[in-house]
Amino acid sequence: MNRQEFYRDKYKAKNSEWMDSQSIYKILINERVNTNTKILDIGCGHGDFMKEVYDKTNFSFGIDPDASALEKNSFIKNKFVASAEKLPFQDNTFDIVVSAWVLEHIQNPRESFSEIFRVLKPGGKVIFLTPNVWNYNVWIIRAIPERFHEFFTKRLYNRKDHDTYPKSYKINSEKSLMKTLTPIGFQKSEIIFNGDPSYISFNEPLFKFASLIETLLDKKPLRFMKVHLIGVFEK
Repeated sequence: MNRQEFYRDKYKAKNSEWMDSQSIYKILINERVNTNTKILDIGCGHGDFMKEVYDKTNFSFGIDPDASALEKNSFIKNKFVASAEKLPFQDNTFDIVVSAWVLEHIQNPRESFSEIFRVLKPGGKVIFLTPNVWNYNVWIIRAIPERFHEFFTKRLYNRKDHDTYPKSYKINSEKSLMKTLTPIGFQKSEIIFNGDPSYISFNEPLFKFASLIETLLDKKPLRFMKVHLIGVFEK
């Protein structure tokens, strides 16, 4: 168990109703997937936390611009080296398009979501998980020059080499999402703001401090500042 997992478990023990963001994201997708669901994962990389969901369907697809990361992915059935700005699929192909930890890297949000809209079937959903630009963790990250990000994420969060990519945060707030997706034709189904104290919990005092911040962000006027955005939009 790494440091983040340790403090997430500790926070969960004190806040029984809390759920980490990846689990919420996974549940939102899992409840919409069956044997015949055609699902596209944008930026799927090599992470396997969605394996049991994708095992439910015969039609799992994934794209990633990083060929080496894509090669390590052993559970998505159909893989393509590509980017969100130019998806190699026909119109109205997918029931669901999903993306975790990708929106913060997108340089052309309108082009990317226009492509997602194009490949989704009518009534199809796009579901995503991304950092919230209004949260203090993002403020800290943006204050650190990009060239140092791999060094810090590798040592502080136990990331592997070359698992960090340049970030732009062009579509990482509810306002920017609505401004971009609504003119394309998407309708908001749900946006969830979810907290997580583990990012700055490098020791017990910092864990207590981060937990206090989460208590403050639970107040209704401040919920928009929680660390993660989980969104569901419909075509």
